[in-house]
Amino acid sequence: MYGQILTFIVALVLFSLQESGNEALRPPVKNLSLAALVFAAFVLLCAVLFGRLRAAWHKGLPQDLVAARFHRLQGRLSVLALGFLALDVFVLNVKDLFQWVPGFSRSSTVSGLVGLAIYMLHLAAIWYWAYPLHRRLTGTSTGRAAFIKGHFIFYAALLFPWFFIALVLDALQWVHLPAFFASELGQIVLFGLVFSLFLCLSPPVIVRFWRCRPVPDSPIRRRLEEFCRSHRFRLGDFLLWPLYGGDHFSAAVLGILPRFRYILITRGLLALLHEEELKAVVAHEMGHVKRFHALFYLSLFLAYAAAAGAFHDIVLLAFLQQKWVLQWALSKDTVAHNLFSIIYSIPVLALLVLYFRYLFGYFMRTCERQADLFALKTLGDPSPLVSSLQKIAYHSGGIEDLPSWHHYSIRERIHMLLAATANPDLIAAHDRKLLRSAAAFFLGLGLLIHGAVQFRHSEKAQAWRQDIQLHILEAELKLDEKRPELYMAYSGLLMQRQRYRDARLILEKGLRLAPNHPGIQNNLAWLYATAPPPYRNPQRALELAEQAAAQQPDPYVLDTLAEAYYVNGRYEEALAAIRQAIAQKPQKVSYYLEQEKKFLDALEKERR
Repeated sequence: MYGQILTFIVALVLFSLQESGNEALRPPVKNLSLAALVFAAFVLLCAVLFGRLRAAWHKGLPQDLVAARFHRLQGRLSVLALGFLALDVFVLNVKDLFQWVPGFSRSSTVSGLVGLAIYMLHLAAIWYWAYPLHRRLTGTSTGRAAFIKGHFIFYAALLFPWFFIALVLDALQWVHLPAFFASELGQIVLFGLVFSLFLCLSPPVIVRFWRCRPVPDSPIRRRLEEFCRSHRFRLGDFLLWPLYGGDHFSAAVLGILPRFRYILITRGLLALLHEEELKAVVAHEMGHVKRFHALFYLSLFLAYAAAAGAFHDIVLLAFLQQKWVLQWALSKDTVAHNLFSIIYSIPVLALLVLYFRYLFGYFMRTCERQADLFALKTLGDPSPLVSSLQKIAYHSGGIEDLPSWHHYSIRERIHMLLAATANPDLIAAHDRKLLRSAAAFFLGLGLLIHGAVQFRHSEKAQAWRQDIQLHILEAELKLDEKRPELYMAYSGLLMQRQRYRDARLILEKGLRLAPNHPGIQNNLAWLYATAPPPYRNPQRALELAEQAAAQQPDPYVLDTLAEAYYVNGRYEEALAAIRQAIAQKPQKVSYYLEQEKKFLDALEKERR
């Protein structure tokens, strides 16, 4: 389940990162035909691979190996489906086929739904060809159509958090929020608030979507309710979970608030286990709640959002520093845009997969073990939980040693339960291990994020940004040499980098093209007034500044005029010009006041 959630996140990122150029590579009909052929190839591949595994079983491959290979094959095909989705997006440009969908280009919710639908179509092919092996391994009576439908319903509900958050964030674009929420920290806080709201209020919606029904009244149900009451564990209801048709052997706890908290049990598991084993399962789910695992997972999601936000600009700047990458990003050609999207998506996806697959996965395994040990401590006897795990492994096709990135294998779980029974100190030791690991993780990640934020505000990062802006302006000037504002922006960046010679050449060229443009006159005047020798020319600076101020007496132009008066020793006129600028109440008025003080000091010194 958790592995599939990770692939859904990757699918969303893949679909959102690609941006097409101005021109389509192929006609829409041809693109659609090629996409259909690629999908047909994936369906054929699924049929062949599952067919080979069935053939191997017929030839005598042991059932436990078949089960392990079956689950591994499903996981690998789910990942391979991401590769086919990337092919659709970056090579076949399937996003162009959906531009007619209302809101597709403006709403992350609409475009994300389209991307997920394409990925789910590939998953449906996997489920279709996996069904015969699944039926034989588990002995299920669920038909193929119900099996596929069950998967769709189950995973669609798992996507509710994304859908809810994306929908709310899309809606908030039309709402005037406090300025704080426009900042990076504000965005993370907003994400956390929306996600918390979802965790608290969504369980009734999800169980209704899954078509869960209350477990029928019976002596076992009443004793399970009494078991929960005796351990002061409140919940809304015990529900039958029709997971994959209901024959699956699984249970889960859903919800944070007691009123909207449910323990879900599949029909297959309810029939398989006896009362004490069911109590052990309930105790395990109780452990997740008592140890606040849902809130811990929320904090891990928020930590990822903070890390991704902190490093996003650094990664982008590092890539755009390379001229060839920047050329792809600026190009209007669709192929170049796709190449840039692919290059940029590599570190984004690598960070996402590494974080969730390894860091998040480690904490999930540790939390699952903590829930097992909580159940052991609650029951005082490992036998019910051990026997329930053994039954689940046997009736699922012999999966005692099936590895999982988010869960220890059943054999490892049993060994830990037996070890903790022999040495109860292992329970407290594991709790301390989880606490220390979480503290070290959040501390280390906090330091990394702090370092990233500091770097983003450093002179080095500022130099990177200026280099990129210079390259962009150079490219735009090559395309259109008659736009005065480009000369102004380009020269301003060159002066910031202290490239005075280049700035002067650019401004003089711009002045020849637009002799009376106040912006170019102002920039060149500032250069002549403030640059070091041999570029300094106070007389020419004053001449240009007066011409600019006569046409456009804005605060920044008057500041240049004041500076020109100052370098020519005309302090009273400099003071008058800067006060005229201050009277217009400009932004960053503190700068203008500092200029005024500088001119006053010079005037007083001259008088003395």
